[in-house]
Amino acid sequence: MITVIMTVWKRENLHEQMNALLNQTIKPTKIWIYHCGNHVDIDLSILGLSPIIEYQYNTGNLGYFGRFSIATLASSKYLYILDDDVIPSLCWLEICMSLCDKLNAIISSSGRIIPKNNFFPELIANEHHINKYFVGDNDNSSLVNLCPENTYVDFGCNSWFLKTEWLHHFWSIKPITMLTGEDIHLSASCHRRGIKTLVPFQNGEDISGNLKKIYGWDNVASWKKSDFYSMRENIFKYWINTQLWKPLNWTS
Repeated sequence: MITVIMTVWKRENLHEQMNALLNQTIKPTKIWIYHCGNHVDIDLSILGLSPIIEYQYNTGNLGYFGRFSIATLASSKYLYILDDDVIPSLCWLEICMSLCDKLNAIISSSGRIIPKNNFFPELIANEHHINKYFVGDNDNSSLVNLCPENTYVDFGCNSWFLKTEWLHHFWSIKPITMLTGEDIHLSASCHRRGIKTLVPFQNGEDISGNLKKIYGWDNVASWKKSDFYSMRENIFKYWINTQLWKPLNWTS
C-alpha cells in the first residue's frame, strides 16, 4: 500500500530512520533505500531487519529528482518520500494516509507559503514573517516539527506523502533544472490538477513529521550552498511567470 523511498548521500541517519519506519502504526509495503555516491558506508545487514527493505546503489548521483524518477516504478497506491535528515513519529504514515485520502492532498511535515511578489520566500529573516510563511519547522526553539493546525502551503518540505498516480502530473512538465526544486515542482505541478499541499497538525513527539529537526542544520544542508537561493528564484519565476502557477497569496 505504501512504498517508502529514502536516500543515503552524506548523512548517517539510516538506522534511526529505519527504526522509525519499521515501527509505524501502519506498516510500509516496501522500503527502498537509494544510496548515491561513496560518501557513506552502509552495513548491508540492515536488509535483514525486514523482507520489505530493498537496496539500490548508484556510484553517481541522480540528485533530488532521482527519488521521484525511481518512484514511478512503485506499484503501491501511496508513496512516502523523505529526506535523509527526517525521523517521523510512529503514527506519521497513518496520519498522512488518512489526510491524503480525505483531502486529496500531498502531506508534508513542513512547508512554505510564498509572500506575494516575493521570489525569495526562504530568505525571510523577520521572526513574525517566519511564523507567517514558514510552517511546521518555524520554531527554532523546538527540536521537532510542530504545527498548531492543519495548514495548506504552497509547497512542502522535508518529506512528501502522496498518491503514486500523481507522479504523472509531476513528470508532465519538464523541470527548469534538475539541481534543486523538486519540492516546488511537485506541489506546483499537482496544484494545477487541483491537488493541494498540506502540513498537518503536529504536537511534538506523539505526532510529528520530524523528531530530529536539528539533523537538517548540518553543513550538508542544501540551503547552505552559496547558489541555493538564486537557483530557487529562477524556479519560482519559471512556475509563476511561465507556467502560470498561482500560489496562495498570489490569487488576487
